[in-house]
Amino acid sequence: MSKILLIGTGPIFGPDVTFFSGQAHRSWHFARALAEEGHKLHILILQVEGDARKDPSQPALIPGERDGLIYFTVNAADPTEILSILTEEENLHSPDVIVAVNVNAAWLAAQLPTWAPFWADLYGHLMGEAQAKCARDQDDSLLRHFWRRQRIILRRADRLSTVSYRQKLATLGELGTIGRLNRFTIKYPFISVIPSAASEEYLQLPNTGYSHEFRGKLFPVNAFALLWSGGFNTWTDPVTLAAALSLAMEQDPNIHLVVTGGVIKGHDEQTFVQFAREMERTGFGDRCHYLGWIEGAKLLKLYQDCDLGLCLDALVYESVFGARTRLTNMMAAGLPVLTTVCTEITEEIAEHRLGYTVAPGDVHGYADAILRARRNPAERREIAARARSYTAKHFSYRETARPLLSWLRSPSLAPDNAHKQARFPRAQSPADVALNPLEEEAMLLERHDVSELVRQARDFERIRRSFPYRVAKALKKLLGR
Repeated sequence: MSKILLIGTGPIFGPDVTFFSGQAHRSWHFARALAEEGHKLHILILQVEGDARKDPSQPALIPGERDGLIYFTVNAADPTEILSILTEEENLHSPDVIVAVNVNAAWLAAQLPTWAPFWADLYGHLMGEAQAKCARDQDDSLLRHFWRRQRIILRRADRLSTVSYRQKLATLGELGTIGRLNRFTIKYPFISVIPSAASEEYLQLPNTGYSHEFRGKLFPVNAFALLWSGGFNTWTDPVTLAAALSLAMEQDPNIHLVVTGGVIKGHDEQTFVQFAREMERTGFGDRCHYLGWIEGAKLLKLYQDCDLGLCLDALVYESVFGARTRLTNMMAAGLPVLTTVCTEITEEIAEHRLGYTVAPGDVHGYADAILRARRNPAERREIAARARSYTAKHFSYRETARPLLSWLRSPSLAPDNAHKQARFPRAQSPADVALNPLEEEAMLLERHDVSELVRQARDFERIRRSFPYRVAKALKKLLGR
């Protein structure tokens, strides 16, 4: 068994935890799968970027525990300070392998001065997410920020995982642009697909025998309760969602919407606000119940009190390449789902009849699906049971993590990184050296800002055109003769 430094994103789920994202699910997914395999783990959890804080009264690593697994939350917000803490921990524990879960964790892990074999998990296609955010903010300058992170991960990683097969192909294309598809890696399996797993908490929820905490209090006892659980991210289509909900509510006065989550602080603070305004504009805002980010214990009970879980995406590249953890968790909990078909998981839902599905942008189709689910309780129960069974079989922690568990039986550097280690024994990590022109270009851009390089080139061009330079060049040519 390997000694593993696992770096992920939190917060780790608990009864009192409020903000809980797909990234946090993913971190625990990997930790549980590795622990069950018997690996020795040192788990470091990063705070949510954009909402990270440093608590001066706490140590650099704040200990925590869940299900017998000890983990440490990094008490820092500044990336430079975080990297310093991670470096110190890597030096102290000398792991056999580094596993980084999610892009933000992998970006920092890729900068560690070590030759330890490194598995980087890319939970979602970063540049697809970047495009969606740029469109939402009407600002393409953010593309550089995202690509800088993606580039250094791709240059350093020995193996990678993605959440879908389409993301795998997109990432292989990115590897080619920076020189990793080279003569050393011609037959190397760089990337494995690890779908989003269903969290154990949802699979363990009882089907019957629970007391209602929200039904009859937050919304009427006889309401048909729709649940949106999680953030309104940049790939959500708020206008279509509001239009479809309003159309369904107009036809059935018992339909209510419950929303947990909403605004994603520091990332997308517009999409949820736009949706809420649309619901007010259509006159159905009074049947929407916005709970914000609620405690984990309450969230589990809310799943049991609702009748239909919702997901609605715009047809953008993030949706094409990405996944939807909320869907696997809803299905695991026995809550029937309604979703647009964009991501691979939604195609699986449509193929195996695991939920109600409609095309993206189809307002009338989405509203009709809500009304159909409302009028057919027996069908809902049948769909929910089929989905829960399918999810338990195919989306468990261990089942989805099989590629990583297999690699860890004999972890090693990627072939080109192994060649670097032999050729450049004094380098601190594979990211410090390059083997081909494309990688040299990528490394140059990592170390120098593009605007700085452009300025230097312009300065040099001005010097070349100056009179003293031309005189000096002429004299050199004359003396050389």
